[in-house]
Amino acid sequence: MRIGKILALSLGALIALIVIALLAVWLLVNPNDYKPRIAAAVKDATGRDLVLKGDIKLSVFPWVALELGQASLGNPPGFSDQPFLAFSHAAVRVRLLPLLAKRLEVGRIEIDGLDLKLLKNAAGKGNWEGFGHAGAQAPAPEQKPAKAGEALQGIEGIKISNARVSYQQITVQNINLETGAIAEHGEVPVTLRMEANRGVAEEQASLGARFDFSADPSAQRYALAGLNLNSVITLPGNGRPLHGSVTAPAIELNLAAQTLAAPSVALNLAGALVTGSVQGTQISDAPTLTGTVTLAPLVVREFLPRVGLTDPATRDPKAWSRVAASGGFTIGSKAARVDKLQATVDDTHLTGSVAVNRETHAVAFELTVDTIDLDRYRPPAAAAAPPPPGAQQPAKADSSTPLDANGTLALGALHFAPLDLSNVKLTIAAKDKVLRIFPLKAQVYGGQYSGDITLDDRSSTPAVSLDEHLSGIDVGKLVAMESKKVHVTGRGNVNFKATGHGAGADAILKSLEGHFDTNVANGAVEGIDLGYELGRAEALLRRQDLPAVQNTKRTTFDALKLSAEITKGVAATKDLLISSAALKVTGQGTANLPTGALDLALLADTMKTTGNVPIQIPVKITGTLSDPTVRPDVEALAKGELKQKVKDVLQDKLKGLFGKP
Repeated sequence: MRIGKILALSLGALIALIVIALLAVWLLVNPNDYKPRIAAAVKDATGRDLVLKGDIKLSVFPWVALELGQASLGNPPGFSDQPFLAFSHAAVRVRLLPLLAKRLEVGRIEIDGLDLKLLKNAAGKGNWEGFGHAGAQAPAPEQKPAKAGEALQGIEGIKISNARVSYQQITVQNINLETGAIAEHGEVPVTLRMEANRGVAEEQASLGARFDFSADPSAQRYALAGLNLNSVITLPGNGRPLHGSVTAPAIELNLAAQTLAAPSVALNLAGALVTGSVQGTQISDAPTLTGTVTLAPLVVREFLPRVGLTDPATRDPKAWSRVAASGGFTIGSKAARVDKLQATVDDTHLTGSVAVNRETHAVAFELTVDTIDLDRYRPPAAAAAPPPPGAQQPAKADSSTPLDANGTLALGALHFAPLDLSNVKLTIAAKDKVLRIFPLKAQVYGGQYSGDITLDDRSSTPAVSLDEHLSGIDVGKLVAMESKKVHVTGRGNVNFKATGHGAGADAILKSLEGHFDTNVANGAVEGIDLGYELGRAEALLRRQDLPAVQNTKRTTFDALKLSAEITKGVAATKDLLISSAALKVTGQGTANLPTGALDLALLADTMKTTGNVPIQIPVKITGTLSDPTVRPDVEALAKGELKQKVKDVLQDKLKGLFGKP
């Protein structure tokens, strides 16, 4: 009993001495007297000037607490005189009694008015670099393992108020960070708020986040739980703030295993909802991310105004109304890939895969589209008018880094007025600025199309090569692409092979060199009965009664054949032939492809007329492909009565064949 009392008295006396000593320190020692020594120590350690403008406060019970008033740390030589770091107030507290038992229990760490200015000098060096003296550093003394009871037991929390960080034009301000108690293997609730701008007028962003953070440093495992991030962005010229959010129930990072897992992530930007999952492997050595992503159905024309964009002007006001997509992805340091892609744009559905090699800039794809009407997405006719003469042409895109591409595209149906294509299949190969589309196949106008198209962009002037073939098509629909005034029926074949060069379609047309041929069987020119009109002309010439033959308003033929050589954009033919049992038309002439100008001389030979006496009448076709003019070739007709009567008849009756009189 006596020994116990002695020990108790001794322990009490020891504690009393420690308390008296601490009280003596608190009463007799003024920490502000040590400002010069503290500044000198910081200067020696960092090479930078420490300025302590505010008072230093020290308390010893029940906390060993240190509070600093206004202070700043300067920049290294070569930078401005403004502080690298400054704050208005900072405080840290440590519990006294646990400290006597070699347990470090830290209270809340508080920093108010932190201002961190990150700068770079002309040499590109940052003011955050080069702390301490230059030159070789003495090796750090070997760290002895902490003994039991000497570990940090925890921190009651961290509070950063009214902080600011700036770098060049970027400023993050009004930073307020507050955490709950920090302890090993425990979850730490974190609340963060901040604002940011990048020096653009009327542009501002704010961010708020809440999550629970946990860490196991010994196992190198870290996690976020219940992540809820919200932001508001104001863009120039957009009076509606842009709201966004990110939520994730759990995100886990394992540095030992080099893995990342986010089983569920949701991003909402102005009503556009994207959900998915992410898994990462080898995140330190060779990071690879895999996962899924889904864009929920989005009404595009409602979404665009929210982000400060205007609706696209389209011929169909309902185009670009609904978009949705989903797929799986793999992203590595050198390549990225999207698999099981499914996308919907209005009534069009797309499936397939796309892969990109970021080192070689190569793209590989395999895509399938069920049906698409491109006319819906074209600008209105007035908006699509050509620019006025002398208008500046857009600069050619920079192609210093060529894009290599290999892939296939299949379309079930494609409408692009006046084309209606089905079963379209094409293969694209692009390498070293040479793009080739081959094979290219489709069904069009009841027949088959096949093509081989090459675009060579290796020189300053792009070159194009075309080798196209149409078989068994409705030629009337093809001709109607150029002129609705020409009504031709019949099926036949068309072959076109040419090369050209230039920046733009007009320049390429002017330089075209190649060959064209076509043949049509069992067709007709609708709207005029050429045999009937020539019979009437014969009767008038011979002063006979007009034939009692019905005007069918249709000129049938057994064959139409034509071949042309194309030189500098002008197609010249010498073998135009339209033949039937009663009529034969031969001709030659030119068609200027860039301007559409026509200059054809035809000879209409009536094989069988009312008087059973064949006659030949020359015809001229001028005007343009879209607006041709057909007239008798008066200069080639005989003089006298024949000239005048044929002129009167043909000018009156043949004017409907190809348009204007």
